Amino acid sequence: MKITRVDCAIVSISLPRPVVTPIHHITTVDNLLVTLHTDVGIQGISYLWCFGQRRAAVLLHMVQDLGQFVIGQDPRMTSVLWSQLWRETNFFGHAGVAMLAQSALDIACWDIKAIDANQPLWQFLGGSRKPIPVYAGGLFLSDSLEVIVDEARQYVSQGFRAMKMRTGAAAASDDVARVEAVRDAIGADVALMVDVVQGWTPEQAIRMGRSLARFDLTWLEDPIAFDDHAGLRAVAQALDIPVCAGENDYSKLGFSRLMEGQCIDIAMADLQRVGGISEWLKVAAIAESRSMRITPHVFHEISVHLMSVVPNGIWLEYVPWWDILFVEPPVLVEGHLIACERPGLGLKFDWDKVDGMRVR
Repeated sequence: MKITRVDCAIVSISLPRPVVTPIHHITTVDNLLVTLHTDVGIQGISYLWCFGQRRAAVLLHMVQDLGQFVIGQDPRMTSVLWSQLWRETNFFGHAGVAMLAQSALDIACWDIKAIDANQPLWQFLGGSRKPIPVYAGGLFLSDSLEVIVDEARQYVSQGFRAMKMRTGAAAASDDVARVEAVRDAIGADVALMVDVVQGWTPEQAIRMGRSLARFDLTWLEDPIAFDDHAGLRAVAQALDIPVCAGENDYSKLGFSRLMEGQCIDIAMADLQRVGGISEWLKVAAIAESRSMRITPHVFHEISVHLMSVVPNGIWLEYVPWWDILFVEPPVLVEGHLIACERPGLGLKFDWDKVDGMRVR
């Protein structure tokens, strides 16, 4: 089997309302849809996302550039191809746009590989089909306290047993009030995660973490700048709340630094930044060797397969922004997702809908 062509499309998804975080103002999610074609008719897909169509265009050009090195190659040789792409991205560095493009090609190759074996990815990787507990990702800082309290109650009524809210307000008292209000609304039995979106200094994170400890948080996510390892270590050592981070880091090397530096208690690996399925599984194995849990960052349509494989997975993030891209996205059932039984990722782009959002 040989890869014959790499197709890309840029698709812009408008959000129902703007999302504001300590570092973002988001009105659209801009996506690069990638399709690998083979000479036997099997196609593998993946997607990348960012904020901004120009940035999506940068991703497109990087995928096309790296794509020339996989054309003519057997997509089932995922380990060989990953190593080759790693060498090709050396000039740009093994992070940023280069790693995102490598991830997209790797994911699509795994899709082809499992389809060729006529097995869903979770089965191909030796996992078991089981309900994976998910948490609702929402409760944004840009919404009022009243809005997020109502949203939290809706999540509970929909069957969610966990949810994640954002903090990082200008006033510390506002953050405490918001967490307290959500905890009161959902009760003590629903897991609550707090994502600071890198909005605090180490000193603020320690002070705020201690103030929020009484709300029984499952984790404190990205409390400070992701690359401040010394600060992350100080926060992790000072707090009883587990520190969860890593979504902004790259490859097993980045996670090894986080783990060896005792910067995190829970590893959060993002499929497009970490290096695709090949590298995500390696990070999970490194975490397991340290008795550390791993949780995926978004990409629930793909991550549900991986969570069906690894023994140390904890919670699957569910953000439905991208469901519109697919013909049959995974369906939530009582706060859980179950990987499909279709071969490969079990996903197909819904071009009837996608073409209307396509910008390139």
